[in-house]
Amino acid sequence: MRISPVFIVRSLIIAAVYTAVTLMLGYISYGELQFRVSDAMIILPLIANMGLDAVVGLTIGGLLGNLASPFIPWDWVFGPLANLVASTIIYLVGRTRLNTYVKLAVSSVLASLAIAVIVGYELTAIYGLPELTMLYIFISELVIIGVIGGLVYRSLKVFFK
Repeated sequence: MRISPVFIVRSLIIAAVYTAVTLMLGYISYGELQFRVSDAMIILPLIANMGLDAVVGLTIGGLLGNLASPFIPWDWVFGPLANLVASTIIYLVGRTRLNTYVKLAVSSVLASLAIAVIVGYELTAIYGLPELTMLYIFISELVIIGVIGGLVYRSLKVFFK
């Protein structure tokens, strides 16, 4: 596979926007009760022409967005990993023949679960936060990816057919 300049530019734009939103809203982007609004972008691989470049951009954005995290250095590992796994799940669900709304629902739940398990493990096992942290993260991610991300998806899919 040859990587095109469009792929690189799209990936870097996605990474930059994800990073900027995460850093601007840093006080709610980290911790036990996090509400990372930038994760609404995790839905981007569901859009047909934004597949793998969105996965790459979101993974890079996950690393850069965690540079200011109070949970360093582990957030530099688990954050990008969570974005990589969640966005890859959404990319794979997007390639199925399911109804658009079913794809959105299934990918939102699976991606939220992946982020909750990965980031929740980091916060509970490494930093000693309560196990309920995984549930808090799952609920917040489901709202962000499913509701806010769903709005992002519906707004952008018009431009990428």
